[in-house]
Amino acid sequence: MMKSLTCIVFFIVASACQAQTPLSLQQAVEQATRHRAEIAAATSRTQAGEDLRRQSLAPPNPRLFLQSEDLRASNFDFGRDSETFGYLSQVIETSGARHARIELATADSGRSNLELEQTRREIGFRVRNAYWQALAAQSARSLYQQSDSYFLQVVQYHEARFHEGKLAEVDLLRIQLQAEQIHAGFSNAELEEQKAQLELAREMGVSVAGPWMLTEKFDETETPRQPGALAEPQTALRIADQDVTIAQAREDSERAKGRPDLDFLFGYKRDVGYNTAILGLQLNLPLFDRNRAGSAAASAEIESAKNSLEATRFQFNSEVSLARREYESRLQQVKEVFVPLRNRAEQIADVTRAAYMQGGLDLLRLIDAERLRVDAQLAWVDALTRYHLSVVELERAEGVEP
Repeated sequence: MMKSLTCIVFFIVASACQAQTPLSLQQAVEQATRHRAEIAAATSRTQAGEDLRRQSLAPPNPRLFLQSEDLRASNFDFGRDSETFGYLSQVIETSGARHARIELATADSGRSNLELEQTRREIGFRVRNAYWQALAAQSARSLYQQSDSYFLQVVQYHEARFHEGKLAEVDLLRIQLQAEQIHAGFSNAELEEQKAQLELAREMGVSVAGPWMLTEKFDETETPRQPGALAEPQTALRIADQDVTIAQAREDSERAKGRPDLDFLFGYKRDVGYNTAILGLQLNLPLFDRNRAGSAAASAEIESAKNSLEATRFQFNSEVSLARREYESRLQQVKEVFVPLRNRAEQIADVTRAAYMQGGLDLLRLIDAERLRVDAQLAWVDALTRYHLSVVELERAEGVEP
């Protein structure tokens, strides 16, 4: 019976693999990067920010003035009696407004780039979370599938014994009930796997959910990846720091509004037959409005951005510490509690199966041992799932690329 059970399980798994598309964790992240509309939107915002930065480099446009004076309705010769002006005016930004404008646009463009990076990272880690949860559902379904196949053989064996008059009807009913419970669990596990794959498809930004055969090794405890030697701090912290830079650039811009720029004039004047040149200088006199309110508001914004930076830094350090602690606890639980628990339950079930087939144990002991096996395996799957998710959270907190 055990050989036939092995053949059935192998056939089922092989058929499922042929119908499913293999999908690795890295492939899932790459597909999300290509398909998620949020990344495309963030990329467009980044391009818009870069366009505005280039626009800020341009100086003010010159102005052309064409003007005639002393125009009359009678006894008037335009070439002899009118005064005609043609001149150019160019603003020279001596107030520092151009430098402040460039710095502010550059800071805004830098923040757009950081937001794009943050969007990619968050989507990448959400895909990693969904992948491990889908892989856990796949593993649970596989365990239920094996138990369901085994109990199918057990029921057939006991039905044959019942028809031969070697088994009581109540014992047959008991094994049939246990088989139905296992089959119900298998059906629920299939549904959970489908839901998990739909969730993974949503995070990847694809409309069709596989079916995929997830290829990462669920039963291995991977080591968290470490940030590279040149890795930047976590993106949220860099965005908060960039907000301080933006606030400082905005303060410079507001202060520049309170200082005058110089407006130079140069041109031509024709007055009653004489051709002359025009030179001039214009500037606003900052007697009443020096934009003090705007400068004060910008200064307050700097303090607000600095406080937000400190809060973000504190949260960042706390998240790293908590993520590291959870990872270590989950690793210890998997290795010292749930792996031995699963191994002992499987050993008990294997010994019970052999003893039962030789007539050394009653049916209730077999059912209890199989139930213990299933419970221990599911507990092991749950513990490994939490471990893999703790690795994802630790890598996210430490700024590792997804």
